[in-house]
This record gives sequence, C-alpha cells and structure tokens, in this order.
Amino acid sequence: MVNVAALAMAQARSLNLDGALLREFGFAALMHDIGKVNTPLEVLNKPDKLTREEFDIMKRHVVDGAHILRRTPEMPALAPIVAFEHHLKQDLSGYPEGIGSRQLNLCTMIVSIADVFDALRSNRPYRQGLATVRIRSIMGEQGNPAFNQALLKRFVNLMGLFPIGTLVRLNTEELAVVTAEHPTDPFRPQVKIVIDSSGAIIEEPVLANTWDRDDRGEHPYAVVEAVDLDEVTIDPLTFL
Repeated sequence: MVNVAALAMAQARSLNLDGALLREFGFAALMHDIGKVNTPLEVLNKPDKLTREEFDIMKRHVVDGAHILRRTPEMPALAPIVAFEHHLKQDLSGYPEGIGSRQLNLCTMIVSIADVFDALRSNRPYRQGLATVRIRSIMGEQGNPAFNQALLKRFVNLMGLFPIGTLVRLNTEELAVVTAEHPTDPFRPQVKIVIDSSGAIIEEPVLANTWDRDDRGEHPYAVVEAVDLDEVTIDPLTFL
C-alpha cells in the first residue's frame, strides 16, 4: 500500500497536483486495499490459483474497504471512492459487478495503474515478481481496457522504461540501442539497429523510428524487450 501511494503521488505530481489535493490523492492510494483486513489469510496468501468461491471472497475487499473508510471519522471523501473503484476497468468490466454507468475518478485511474504495476513487480506467494520490461508488455497490451491509455503513457514516461542508451530486442530479432524517445508514445522509441538477427554486428548501424508505418499501415519495427547487458559483449553507449 505504501508503494502504491508513492507511485500514485508521483503520477499526481506529474499532472501538477500539489498541496491538499496531492495529500488527499496519496492518502486515498495508501488506503485503497484496507478492505483486505476482512479477507481470510488462507485466501489472501494462497499460493495456488483461487477457486471461483475464493475469488468471490477476495472481491469483497473493495466494498469492505469503502464501508470501513466511510465509517472512519474525518476520512477524506476521496478515499472510500478509490477503495470501491480501484478494480473497475475503464469499461467497468472489473469488479464490483453490476454497478451501472459511472465515470471513474481520476485518482482511481492513477491508483489502478500504480496498483497493477506494483503487484506485477512484487514477489507474491503464487509467483515471483516480473521484470519491468515484461510488466510494460502486459500493461501496454493493445486495447487493454484496464487503464486510461493517456495516463498509462504518462506513467511509462515517468518510470523511464526505455531510456536513451537502453539495448533492446526488436520483433525482427535484431538488437538496437534506443537513441530518442517519442514525445507522446513511450512504447515506440527511435532506435539504432546494431546487431542483426543472426547475432552479427552491423558495420553501418541503421536508424529506425519504431513509430513509422509501412505502405500497408503496419509497424515494421517494434520493441519487444530490454536486453540484459550481461548477455552481450557490446557497450550500447558507443553507438550513441
């Protein structure tokens, strides 16, 4: 919960929120999962996949959290809203189900991004934390209804997942060095292709914009993942 609060406040600051409103965002993020105090530990810490009945129990924490926070004296009004909404997706296909039409609060959308990012990178009883590049791939799936796409792109920029100088693997199996970031789409940087698909160093590296489309309207180049420098014998900074 502390991790999510820190990540949410960083996002809020990037939107120029400050003062009392920033503190309210941070407190709502900190309290978003408070309803899990009512979730049985055998469900909360189960190392295997939850059964349908167990998942129904787990889903109750959003309602429990909203009730707890609403009954707490001097609680900011935003906190129970975020506790209730943070597992609702942009198309309301998450939970709790059957709530009718509503517009998610900005703080909810920010906390949802921080919550999923932290959950994926953290070690849990049922799996080890994932690498940041794998998380980016999961969260950035085309048409993912879980997140506000504009806020997600701002979050990716904030986290610097593909900073300049990063060695990346492309969909063509070539390796490239990130040379510039796209001003609005952090998933599609400019790269310099330095190693071909056979593993040979290219004598005259090729500069490519992964946001460019071909004659069919498709992207010929896409970044698949960042490459651990221990796997290669080159220094990517020499190609900048």
